[in-house]
Amino acid sequence: MIRAHFDASGIGVAGGGPDDDVVRASEIYADDAVVEWPQGGERLRGRADIIRFRSAYPARMRFEVHRITGCHDLWVNEYTIHYDNRPVMAVGIMQFRDGRVVRERIYFADPWDPPAWRASQVELFDPREPDAPAPGPVPPERPVS
Repeated sequence: MIRAHFDASGIGVAGGGPDDDVVRASEIYADDAVVEWPQGGERLRGRADIIRFRSAYPARMRFEVHRITGCHDLWVNEYTIHYDNRPVMAVGIMQFRDGRVVRERIYFADPWDPPAWRASQVELFDPREPDAPAPGPVPPERPVS
């Protein structure tokens, strides 16, 4: 259900176009759902407002899902939204009730180039493949005591 939501969520033309299916993408939401963007202190209330907002979005959007994980009524989605081909990474937390999203909080972050000073302390990975094994040698296992 979550994957189908993202598959249908793209906006091909700023302001919506004939091939966009915002209504189908919004079937995941309960009638009284709340969508929040904490970084802006913004909130939408109700599926009708969610549809109205997304139908008027002023940019093209394409969703690239990297990971969906969770259980029971709480799921976390990691993805990149390409706004007019500009990528922005996002994490969305969906709370379900009776098979529908009742609350979604979405956090955004622009990608950055890692600073050189910490290169010896971190390993690099492809954020589009979060579950891929890290390149290089595998550290030895620690004995269990």
